Amino acid sequence: MSHHNHRSRQSRTEPRLPGVAPSDALHEDYAALAAKTILRCTAEVEELVLMQSIEGHAHEGHGLFHGRRYPNTTPDDVARALRLNPYDVKEERQLLIDEVREFAERAVAGEQLRFAVNTEGEPLMRCGALRCVEIDAVGVMKGLYTGGLRDGAEVRRLANERYGVEIGYGECHLVNQEVLHRLGLDGFELARKGHENDLRRFESAGLFARNGDQHIAYMYVRYKEGPGASDDAAIVMAGKLWGLSAAVGCFLADAVDTLEKYVPEYSDQDSEIAELVREKSGLAIDDAVDLAYLCAIPEEMEGRLPDDSLRHMLQIDRKLDQCPLESHLAYVAGAPYSCMVLDHGECTNLEFYGYVDKRLTEFRS
Repeated sequence: MSHHNHRSRQSRTEPRLPGVAPSDALHEDYAALAAKTILRCTAEVEELVLMQSIEGHAHEGHGLFHGRRYPNTTPDDVARALRLNPYDVKEERQLLIDEVREFAERAVAGEQLRFAVNTEGEPLMRCGALRCVEIDAVGVMKGLYTGGLRDGAEVRRLANERYGVEIGYGECHLVNQEVLHRLGLDGFELARKGHENDLRRFESAGLFARNGDQHIAYMYVRYKEGPGASDDAAIVMAGKLWGLSAAVGCFLADAVDTLEKYVPEYSDQDSEIAELVREKSGLAIDDAVDLAYLCAIPEEMEGRLPDDSLRHMLQIDRKLDQCPLESHLAYVAGAPYSCMVLDHGECTNLEFYGYVDKRLTEFRS
């Protein structure tokens, strides 16, 4: 990516708001991560994905931030720290989402699609692992449908009611960061504490913004506290329930959910694609509720199951020449795969697949 945004050193190093990481720190953390990370995708997409990891590092105090958190850091801050034009970065992320939407439209139209590629034969998300995975379009639509809905607040509420569990949930909102600061909150608190009873107060204070407003960021607002879900489990469970193609579709839905956090016009695009394929997928909302339940992390398993981000899902273990996505797809397909540690070391893939088999057996009994 070569869209440089030249600014003075002073303007690059001074945070625009409290809780925003200094530009130099963001740049150094990116350089350190990029130097040791190889993803199963093109170099340009790798850059787009790693940028989002730097935002997460700043929020959590990971990487070179050494425990110091900057919870109001946004992707805009990261892009500018890397001397990139934020709008160009957003456009490139949106193009990847658009290709998934176009693939879904072709599938709905009945086109016979054998691989998850765009009209020019390039793999969706530029992920080389998809280049040789033969799929059927209906199966991919099943994964796009359930994967696009399973982490929505309403679907998780239904899963809690149906199965008597306490899955946490929330939604992304356009947030005015200046109002957020005036309310004495930050992005970390907004995402971690339950705010279902605060929504009217937030709206009255002008916290929720619109596309085009100044000082906005697309931020996760937690409504209900509770255990979350595992994206790894969603992909594998979808594959076990509806076949390998559904696992591919669920991965694509999760990738869209990641990329839509930083695009020119913010919206819930994975849900929009789910609605697009709903009728042709042959599934219904109950199936999404089931998947939400199956991929939820039981309270007693917190810290013991993987929940790979898009970056970790595509990150290649060089000793094995394998990323978690390749392992998951191979497991679903009954193909060979190497034993590897998932996410941040919560478990190995062998232990994880044993958990999946056991949970599915209990679910079906």
